[in-house]
Amino acid sequence: MSKASVLVLLACVSAAAFVGWRVQAMSGATVNHFAILEDPSTSYTGECEAAIGSAEEVLRSPGASPRSKLIFLALGDGLTANEPRELGKYDLPISRKVIEGGRTKERHEAALLEKISRACRSVRSTSTSPIFLGVKQALADLKAAGCAKGSGCKLWVNSDLEENVEPSIRIRLGRADGRGSLPAALDNEGIGVTFCGYASTAGRVLDSGNEIRRFGARNPEHEDRMQNVWRSLFVNAERVTFEPYCPKPGTSTLY
Repeated sequence: MSKASVLVLLACVSAAAFVGWRVQAMSGATVNHFAILEDPSTSYTGECEAAIGSAEEVLRSPGASPRSKLIFLALGDGLTANEPRELGKYDLPISRKVIEGGRTKERHEAALLEKISRACRSVRSTSTSPIFLGVKQALADLKAAGCAKGSGCKLWVNSDLEENVEPSIRIRLGRADGRGSLPAALDNEGIGVTFCGYASTAGRVLDSGNEIRRFGARNPEHEDRMQNVWRSLFVNAERVTFEPYCPKPGTSTLY
């Protein structure tokens, strides 16, 4: 065998070994998944633009990869026994192809955002806010997708945080003395949770155009209590954050 042939053979073997190493490394790498939980209740005024803005945040997340999933859910109501609705489960349009142009990338992202917008608009407004049950299911969905200790998974909860289904949480949100038991803490190991939109509230719940409940006026003490109550409902409370407003569409660096 000539020297040139030997060099070509060595080059092919090296290339094959590199490709095999990359495939093995990527198959063993942690895959982060994401979820958005939308509150369609009449007391929350963030509406569907919050879901689209949150999806844009997911797309620009440094933890997102071509194998990441985005799960989109909405809080349930009496028709679903308060169980949340899964509106869609999407592959993130993130490509490993270096040659893929910016226009193609933007087109794929825009198509995903349009799917989320249509799914969100298909959900009717409700007078109930089973937020705790929705969060519990969203975390379970993320864990089923593969989120575990060491993951960089993320859940966005778009809501004014006015739980009105789980009695113990509703009572604690309205009491300044901090008394009353709460449900067992939710396991968010490997999952960061951001509650956004707590300031986007109408201060009342409507049903068929009629007011059926009005919330007390908010003040700094109430907002602190509200955040403390919700934070205490998670095993990893340090991974729970709060934003008064959800991201608005078009404010990310994607466009």
